[in-house]
Amino acid sequence: MKKAFLALALLILAACAEPNTSQNNLGIEYGNASIIGGKAATETDAVTASTVSLLVNIDGNLTPFCTGILISKNLVLSAQHCFATTAEQQIIVSFGTNIPKTMEEGTLREVESFVLHGKYKTIYDDNGFPISALNDVALIKLAEFAPESAQPAPILEEGLTLNDGQELLLAGFGLTYDLKPRVYATGMNYVRVPLAKTVDTILVTDQTSAKGACNGDSGGPAFLETSKGLIVVGITRGAHGRANDCRHFGEYTFASKFKKFILDTAHIDGAELPVFVGL
Repeated sequence: MKKAFLALALLILAACAEPNTSQNNLGIEYGNASIIGGKAATETDAVTASTVSLLVNIDGNLTPFCTGILISKNLVLSAQHCFATTAEQQIIVSFGTNIPKTMEEGTLREVESFVLHGKYKTIYDDNGFPISALNDVALIKLAEFAPESAQPAPILEEGLTLNDGQELLLAGFGLTYDLKPRVYATGMNYVRVPLAKTVDTILVTDQTSAKGACNGDSGGPAFLETSKGLIVVGITRGAHGRANDCRHFGEYTFASKFKKFILDTAHIDGAELPVFVGL
């Protein structure tokens, strides 16, 4: 189990906040990109109840670095690549649509601990460029229950499949326009995109209509909208393949493929267990 601290590593697929950027060996610059072509979320939108912002507290000032999904009253699902251990900075989880700047703003919860998947693996191409990652999953235990206004989202039951072309609802915090001049959001945004394909434990979204998520949205949800409400199917992972912007294809970790890891971790951590549901 990891302590509730992290480093804001300058990784291509990590969710870095403005003005931090990084360059890969192809000279492409990455920054705090997030939902593009979408809408600003309101307090009454369904995505707001379970989508959270992850921030670090540095001397009372908060900096967003990733998104997460509330899956039980004290458990948040996110992406492993968001986390590193080279510096100790306190993680804060924020509820609601806005991104707070200080510990005196918003509805906040401190983090008791987080657990990373033991078999996380970055996939590189022949030139050493990271093009994907496996087992990109992390779980965050809150120091206390989420506020009453929050509502944990269930996860799609293991073994169920999704159809190509099926619509997914994405949510996150960050850029609303990823080309120059970039436009940075001050709160949560959401957008609907089609599923392009499923490759084992990875969901690939079609963002060729200039709608979708980007690297600053890491750890955020891909939901199915059903008669039972929103159901988590994916965790934002990064760009698919060698895409150099947010207008091609995106990758999501298929959450139901990690049911055992999620339930085992929650049990060991003493967290409330999340719910897995069918369609």
